[in-house]
Amino acid sequence: MKKILICILALLFMAGTASAQKGLHCYPVFRGKVVPSRHMIVTEVRGGHMATYKLDYYRSVVFQVDEKTAQQVAGLVQADAAEALSAETETVDDLLTYALIELKPLEKMRRYICYQVKPSGPAKVITLLYLEGVATLEDLHTMFEKQ
Repeated sequence: MKKILICILALLFMAGTASAQKGLHCYPVFRGKVVPSRHMIVTEVRGGHMATYKLDYYRSVVFQVDEKTAQQVAGLVQADAAEALSAETETVDDLLTYALIELKPLEKMRRYICYQVKPSGPAKVITLLYLEGVATLEDLHTMFEKQ
C-alpha cells in the first residue's frame, strides 16, 4: 500500500512539472514534436540533486538541425521571450543564437528558458533548457560563468 501511494505521488509530481511547460511556445520542442525525440539528447533532473543550484527541476534537450528547423525553433523561443518578464538575447545573421528568458513564475517558483545555437558544419546544434526553482537571474549568470 505504501509503495502504491509513493508511485501515485511521484506520478502526480511528474505530471505537474510537465504541465508547467505546456503553456510555452517551445513546449513542442521539449515533447519531440519539432525534432523527433530519438534525435535528441534529453536530460531531466529534479529534486535534491539540483538544490546546490537553487533549482528544483532541470530539463534539457540537445539536437542537431538544418537552418530551416533552427529558424523554426528560434521563432518559438522568441515568442516565449516576447511574453516573458525579461529576456536577454543575441542574434547572428538573423538567427537567434542565445537567450536567457525569465518566465512568469508559477506560484512561488521561478522559471527560465535558456537557449543556445552553435554551428556544426552546415548544421546547427541547439541546446534548450527549462529550469524551475528559487534561483535568480544573478544565480544563473554565476552558474553559467563557471561552466
